[in-house]
Amino acid sequence: MIRTGGRFAVALITAALVLVCAAGLAAGWMLQRYDQAQGFPRVADPIGDVLALRPGMTAGDIRAGLGAWSVDMARRVAPHGQVFATAGPHPAHLLLATVAASRLDNITVITRTPGDSSRLPLDCCDAILMRFVYSDLRVERPTLLSALHRIVRPGGRLAVIESNPGAPFGAGAQRLARPMVIDELTHNGFILIADFEHWFGNTYCVVFRRPDRST
Repeated sequence: MIRTGGRFAVALITAALVLVCAAGLAAGWMLQRYDQAQGFPRVADPIGDVLALRPGMTAGDIRAGLGAWSVDMARRVAPHGQVFATAGPHPAHLLLATVAASRLDNITVITRTPGDSSRLPLDCCDAILMRFVYSDLRVERPTLLSALHRIVRPGGRLAVIESNPGAPFGAGAQRLARPMVIDELTHNGFILIADFEHWFGNTYCVVFRRPDRST
């Protein structure tokens, strides 16, 4: 009975892991389809607006996925601007392939760095995009929060776009509610400058600015 029960428990755990992995893959597929079908065409210009992207700026795309948003940002800051794109959650070679296909020469892909580094150069960016990323960084978020104030230049902007808890993209029940994101960023030295409770679909967008002088 003990052996049978042990095997049964292992089978249950294995089945649960399979379901979690399948759910994650399905969520990623749904988000990719949404981006291709309507998300990108509808949201690209508003993202450019809230980040105030213009030629000559330097922007960062944290966990850039397949890279479509990095490419769009790079076009907006061209010809003399620069985009830093950090890899994740998709494999880095997919991001690199998107960048190569764009034929743009103002995107720097950062695949990995040792330790708990933020992966972005200090004082590098006039604007940073975190799209469907912030909630996923549960373990890394304290490190990221302490680094963001040193990554964003004084006066620079940070946009966090998330699906609301219970939304279909990602593990909906694990998404952070808008007030919590606002609280965390404002307690780490950022000023809330725009709050879009109803962004597109069941998502929200909160935009912050780093004060002109360090606090």
